[in-house]
Amino acid sequence: MIEPKKQLEQLVRVQPDNEARLQCLRLDLNENVSGLPDEFVKGIAAEIDAEFLCTYPQYRELKQKIADRYHLKPGQICLGNGSDGIIKYFFDAYISQGDRVLLTNPTFAMYNVYCRMFGAQEVIVDYNADLSFPLEEFKRQLADDIRLAVVVNPNNPTGTILSAEQLHELMQTALDHKVLLMVDEAYFHYYPETAIADVNRFPNVIVLQTFSKLCALASSRIGYAAADEAIIHNLEKVKPTYDVNGFGVIFANRLLDQAHHIDNMIQKFEEARDHLCERLESAGIPFRTGAANFVLIDVGERVEAVMQGLKDEQILVGGGFSQPSLKNYIRVTIANKQTMDFFLEKFLKVSEGVGHE
Repeated sequence: MIEPKKQLEQLVRVQPDNEARLQCLRLDLNENVSGLPDEFVKGIAAEIDAEFLCTYPQYRELKQKIADRYHLKPGQICLGNGSDGIIKYFFDAYISQGDRVLLTNPTFAMYNVYCRMFGAQEVIVDYNADLSFPLEEFKRQLADDIRLAVVVNPNNPTGTILSAEQLHELMQTALDHKVLLMVDEAYFHYYPETAIADVNRFPNVIVLQTFSKLCALASSRIGYAAADEAIIHNLEKVKPTYDVNGFGVIFANRLLDQAHHIDNMIQKFEEARDHLCERLESAGIPFRTGAANFVLIDVGERVEAVMQGLKDEQILVGGGFSQPSLKNYIRVTIANKQTMDFFLEKFLKVSEGVGHE
């Protein structure tokens, strides 16, 4: 048998069983399960004809719209097959075996995967016990021997954020040490202070955003990076020519054309989040909320039993975190108010059924 690269021998990937999710209420992966308005989707479907299907996708229009939205140049935008696809472009272009990559724990799992895939050395800084970002320790680790540092803001699964001032402090520290700093903003729609314009001030900063979360285009697999034009030029060197599919491009284009849909989805999310939090508080259920699209509900040592009980009710939630500060929590994606009421009804039933600590 022909062996793969040495660094892949210890890399274990669990393939998602998406088929099993389709019959359930999916509050486990932070998707916008309410989806886009039917009339919007039908309007785009009407644009898809034989010519569209037989033509390779065109990217210039979407890059221009994203650039205009944030006062950037099109040459500062790289489209990707989801923002996690762009992370791989970046590792392809900038990370070699033995390079040191500074990460937090917890963080988006694909950063750890790509480090192991490329033979990079992970330098890990744990989040504080109160789930706040470990700013001083992270800054201390931003030394000359670090190739890349990653901040997810807002973070998953903690939901916590760094302020613009804290981010600027990290950006400058990273620049002083000639470190590339990636700011992953997959949840940026839920937190009003995006750092994307800072790529004009800091040539070492890369900001990632995606249409997968609030914009309800997870299946279209479309995200983008913003950075200095020199960085984007190198990402374009390593990415496949047409890896971003035309369906994702047309949906993203039209959504930016009709941005009131984004505003409406943000408003509905905020109403549902506040509604769920009020009901949890009234019921005396301990929880944490942050700047992303989920809440963390403290179920003590009953995490596995509660998750299974909800699954038996055809409701999927996140959980099973290894970090001591998170191990007693389930993570619940916020949907609309009616869905949150349905979830809470089932949660109370399951929670009572599995008893207490």
